[in-house]
Amino acid sequence: MLPDLHRMAVFARVVEHGSFSRAAAALGLGRSVVSQHVATLERGLGVQLINRSTRSMALTEDGRSLYGRCCQMVEIAEGALAEVDARKRTAGGTVRLTASYNLGLSLVVASVARFRTAHPEIKIDLTLDDAQINVIEEGFDLALRVGHLADSNLHVVTLACCRMVLCAAPAYVAAAGPLKSPDDLVHHPWISITQLPRPDRVMLRAKDGRQRTVRVHPAIKTNTGIAARLFLLQGAGVGLLPDYAVTGSGLVELLPDWREASDRPISAIYPRGVHMPLKVRLLIDFFKAEFRNRSQHGP
Repeated sequence: MLPDLHRMAVFARVVEHGSFSRAAAALGLGRSVVSQHVATLERGLGVQLINRSTRSMALTEDGRSLYGRCCQMVEIAEGALAEVDARKRTAGGTVRLTASYNLGLSLVVASVARFRTAHPEIKIDLTLDDAQINVIEEGFDLALRVGHLADSNLHVVTLACCRMVLCAAPAYVAAAGPLKSPDDLVHHPWISITQLPRPDRVMLRAKDGRQRTVRVHPAIKTNTGIAARLFLLQGAGVGLLPDYAVTGSGLVELLPDWREASDRPISAIYPRGVHMPLKVRLLIDFFKAEFRNRSQHGP
């Protein structure tokens, strides 16, 4: 069926140009190739479409009937291709985007609002989910992830980095007393985010280069950073949150001379392809500028 569509398009060009030679020149094909396409189409249909002589050609009744349909087919196909080409060159359309709740509510929502001000022609469909959504199967154009990613068949662009912050509510610190060293963590109720790679361990590095790994015993476990932040704000214990979730939350940093051993990348991931839609490229570039500007000026 699909090869016949190509042959029908060739047939339409032959009729349009009035000769096999002129059609071949217009299509960039050899005359014999064009002739073979039409002959194969005729054999498949079991009818004669063109009566040929050494000097002229004429459509049969079946040929005239089919030509009208072929013209419609070619017109629709060319229109579809032109529409795709126009969309490629413009920034319109909708970007389907997903991110975790913590990242989404802390950074993405505000950034998307500013992006829409700059690019009102682009619509955003944002899904917040702490689960690792399959970008391709769920039909997303872009996903934002925090942390080191496993190898996959997706493109990865690092937008910025964040650091994890030991924190608690001021009221909790006032009641329990300040922490003096990483070893003190074992004496405090720990709020654990199960989505982290090692939710029961805290690996810290001091400003002088000393490193310390503390095995904590969670008093509360949750699979979302937003819930962990709310538990901490309620004074339920101490925990580890990304800096963007701590900023402006009312939580205070503990052991400021110690920090997690390595920063975590904030990445944009998207399906592999030869051409990235302009609307997605614009959004990635906008996030990159927003997130890095935040990093340069402090969380």
